Amino acid sequence: MKRFGFAPLVIVAALMAIPLLMAACGGEEKAGAPTAASPGASPTAEGDRTGVTDTEILIGTHLPLSQTLAAAYAPVGDGIRAYFGYINDTEGGVYGRKIKLLIGDDHFNPPDTVEVVRKLVEQDKVFAMVSGLGDVTHVAVWKYLEERGIPDMFIASGLHKYTEPPVKTRFGGIPDYLIEGRMLGAYLAKNYNGKRIGILRENSEMGVDSFNGVKMSLEGSDVEIVADESYETTQGDMTAQAQRLKNAGAEVVLAEAGPLQSASLVKMAREVLAWDVPILVSGVDVSEIFISLAGAQNAEGVVSVVFGHQVYETDNPGIQKHIEIVKKYAPNVDPSNFTLYGAITAELMVESLKRAGPDLTRERLVEAAESIRDWMCSVCLTPINMSPTDHRPFEVEVYNKVEGGKWVAFGEPVDFETTKE
Repeated sequence: MKRFGFAPLVIVAALMAIPLLMAACGGEEKAGAPTAASPGASPTAEGDRTGVTDTEILIGTHLPLSQTLAAAYAPVGDGIRAYFGYINDTEGGVYGRKIKLLIGDDHFNPPDTVEVVRKLVEQDKVFAMVSGLGDVTHVAVWKYLEERGIPDMFIASGLHKYTEPPVKTRFGGIPDYLIEGRMLGAYLAKNYNGKRIGILRENSEMGVDSFNGVKMSLEGSDVEIVADESYETTQGDMTAQAQRLKNAGAEVVLAEAGPLQSASLVKMAREVLAWDVPILVSGVDVSEIFISLAGAQNAEGVVSVVFGHQVYETDNPGIQKHIEIVKKYAPNVDPSNFTLYGAITAELMVESLKRAGPDLTRERLVEAAESIRDWMCSVCLTPINMSPTDHRPFEVEVYNKVEGGKWVAFGEPVDFETTKE
């Protein structure tokens, strides 16, 4: 039986509580499970090798494995674990060390995030964290990880403050919300100059970052923002907001919102208000869930941004390989854009570990990630570049829109890359 055969209602409930993008099966260990002490695992004058032995690299993450939110976001952990399993089997790990993943089940609840991350760091003694998931949850631990010197790799959140100003041990893992806002604002300025724009945004740091980015790209244009509607993360029904946006005379709508809220807005506009207004949505909405909730016919033509291929692009070799890996290493999980995102971050982590060399330390891992230039992951649309002053791997995206019930990329990549060397 498939682990995630949940009814759509459960997924809807999950999405009400989280603004993020894009459960581990039995067999992986959770945070807090005892691990054997290893020789040479403590910091030395040459660098910090905590979590590294001659045969193993211990990596941690936090995300919901149980309770309602696991229905939507636990597959990210499956994607990470499956890719690590593939590398362990086919390449013997990295320089002879198998990668072992420990997942802290935080139920997407910040106090639980604090508890499981402390266990990962202080009891399990992980070498690094990868893809800690969620805006409000990772905020509860980012400073703790920084103070402890734990590499905080490729966070599954786009808050601007994680990477600006850059901190040596911390790297983003999805497009920065400010950059995404700039990209969507640029699309508005180019295609709807002179039009009246209505904004829907989450009342959170995500909403602030996104809105600031939009305004940056609209400077000097004749686009007028006539309405700025917000909502709380616990709200799912955007009926009132949609009505106010229409009453304000908006000719185009931009929803910097989660999948549930954006879908509610689209459904209300099309089915109740009979409002055939052009709609743009956040990149966090680029998933099968948004189209399912909004209805494929209602979502047709909705525009967003994307940095990777979609899991249903089965003619793509990278997608074919991902599906093969998931079927073998996470056989009870359906491949999805969520498993795909987990695999992308795992692939980026493996590339960083390889570049760090056989004498692995936390310091060398960070420097290795900073050295990545013009590197393409197996399902990326554009190259990844980072540097000591740029810890954002995804700063180039492509526009996409819903066509025939699927997200389809179009146009040329839009470049906000800060690493140019």
